[in-house]
Amino acid sequence: MSQRTVDGPQLSRRSALRASAGALTAAGLAGCSALGGSGDVQPISDDALTIWHAMGGGNGEVLQGLVDDFQSETGVNANLVFQDSYEGVLTKTLGALDSGEVPDLAQIDSLFAQQVLATGSVEPVENLLSDSFPVDDFLPNVTSFFSLDGSLQSMPFNNSNAIMYYNRTAFEEAGLDPDSPPTTLAEVRDYSETLVDEGVTEAGITWPNHVWFIEHFYSVDGQTLVDAKNGHGGQPSTLHADTETAREVYEWWRGMAADGLYSNPGIEAWGEATSTFLTGNAAMLLTSTSFVTGARNGAEENGFEVDNAFYPTVDGDRTGPVIGGASWFVPSDLPDDRREEIGQFLEFMASPSAQITWHKGTGYYPIRRAAIDQLESEGWFEQNPMYRTTFDQLTQAEETTATKRMLVGPARQVQTTIQDTSVELFDGQVDIDEGLAAMKTSVEEEFDRYYS
Repeated sequence: MSQRTVDGPQLSRRSALRASAGALTAAGLAGCSALGGSGDVQPISDDALTIWHAMGGGNGEVLQGLVDDFQSETGVNANLVFQDSYEGVLTKTLGALDSGEVPDLAQIDSLFAQQVLATGSVEPVENLLSDSFPVDDFLPNVTSFFSLDGSLQSMPFNNSNAIMYYNRTAFEEAGLDPDSPPTTLAEVRDYSETLVDEGVTEAGITWPNHVWFIEHFYSVDGQTLVDAKNGHGGQPSTLHADTETAREVYEWWRGMAADGLYSNPGIEAWGEATSTFLTGNAAMLLTSTSFVTGARNGAEENGFEVDNAFYPTVDGDRTGPVIGGASWFVPSDLPDDRREEIGQFLEFMASPSAQITWHKGTGYYPIRRAAIDQLESEGWFEQNPMYRTTFDQLTQAEETTATKRMLVGPARQVQTTIQDTSVELFDGQVDIDEGLAAMKTSVEEEFDRYYS
């Protein structure tokens, strides 16, 4: 049946979204000229919605199942087209917006949101939702990142944050309490030393060298990575690298690497980090909440018991994680009949039933309170506590600029600079202060180039 009607009184779309805390400011959109936008725009297919996405493997299968359900319930044809990676979706989307022959929806990584917004060629998804759609049911600390002046620019979907997974079996073999996982960087080091000294694992912990984890270390410590309210209050001009948070994180990371307690899988090496954990070479893993299902299945295949916990803090004080994952962007100036079908798709994907299916199949957290309430009532979290961790970490977080992921135009360049310099820092190639100063200077140069 149609997902376009909802019983009972609800806040209007506009009122509810403007009440959402921490909406982006218009200044955050400035920084580069628009691509396309005002000319003729045509969808790639006249016969079906074209949906570009970056979900591979099991997550892609779950997504295809949802699209199949959408087609069955609405009669709207939809083609789900895999683009290999988030960066692949971004590159193709920017090119399509420039040419005017566009997909109907594109799944854009939150890291690249600013680049798409700055084209001026995407329509706020709020405009495509029916008046009866209960936007007040969204989790506000999710929608706040994707909103501009109270208007929802893109539809959150596969959203997550980073948590710590750990090998309960290895903890027990090393004499560590698996019910009391480490909560700070110092404790992670202590646990890692014990695991390695007892000969249980080769290293204590692993994670991909990706900017998202640096963002998390900052956000849980209540710090923004860049100025201008992490880019949400205007054009950022500097990287906050000359801080105690930065020094503590990189000194810890360097010490862990030097003493063989951190297993380095490589830059953006998500699969390698996962393999290091699942094969028992490291007892702890920092990665996305979307790995819950994979962690359980992988641990069972490799003969150990797995669990998860909140992301470790720098010194014990916790603010909260930053939003990760992606959202659905929609090109502007599409025909009215196509906009109606896109609205149906967005509402279906944000429906409690679809969100529950997505959550159970992947580990990404639901973005609707109604979905969470239903999961609670059926005892899902009691029976599957690993799925609860991400939700608790999200909802217990403070809503501050620190917990809103950086919104920057030259995102890929900033990402690459931080990741490359991180290698130099934890490998001991440069002094901590020298390396952080170089990182800061390089990022500021990227900002100057992009925003000038």
